[in-house]
Amino acid sequence: MAVEVRKPDGYWTYEKCAEEALKYFTKKEFGEKSPSAHAIAYKNRWMKSISTHMTLYGSKYKRCIYSYEFIEDNCVYVGLTYNIIERQNGRDSRNTDQVTKHINETGHVPIRKQLTDYIDVEIASKLEGEFVEKYKNNGWTILNIKETGGIGGSTLIWTKKKCINAAKECKTRSEFHKKYRGAYSSAVKNGWINEIHLMLKSNKGGKVIHTIELCKTKSLLCRTRAEFKKLYIKEFTAAYCNGWLDDICMHMINRKLKENNLIWINGN
Repeated sequence: MAVEVRKPDGYWTYEKCAEEALKYFTKKEFGEKSPSAHAIAYKNRWMKSISTHMTLYGSKYKRCIYSYEFIEDNCVYVGLTYNIIERQNGRDSRNTDQVTKHINETGHVPIRKQLTDYIDVEIASKLEGEFVEKYKNNGWTILNIKETGGIGGSTLIWTKKKCINAAKECKTRSEFHKKYRGAYSSAVKNGWINEIHLMLKSNKGGKVIHTIELCKTKSLLCRTRAEFKKLYIKEFTAAYCNGWLDDICMHMINRKLKENNLIWINGN
């Protein structure tokens, strides 16, 4: 990597930074090859106006949807990526993906299209399937062999349900953290960790499997949810985490409803 030649203080004016920025295609490249101008531009909040020509990339939270269209035989591949330029450059060195495989089999050269901007990854993963369906309806042959909806790269979206399912395989909070760091981080970030921690406590020891039948049996011994939680915390936690609570507590007294009825009776 070339060493940047130090400029005198005051050299990097807005005009100089804008001129320097025009040499680069991305903000990353600008920062790596001209760190002083890059730093001054950020410090003075000029970056937005001097980088309009640059290619925007996504992140682990942003993806764009793209396609490779083979016009000659009406075949198409639809995918999503956080860096469409890197995706293009990296694809040529691999002969295992479906696009390269089709090129090798047919000799056809595809047209790459960026179908969306870099958008929220969960939205992008859903839209990918919609684009596949749109291509199908228009008579294209789909080259994708995996079901769409994956987010590309190595990042996994840890939803609450996935975090709970991962925690069910662990006996302690430390084991959960060690085996599923992504799930643990997501649980902390989204405020689910305390709920999952309760479930992990109920899993500790691994001797009792808290099925819906067992939880329901215990719930029938109680008149209210508060009593259920107090007397059978493990069963209550398992029912809560698995979404069984409403079903197995239908026989219980609703305290608020009871209080309202008493007020109405006393008021009359």
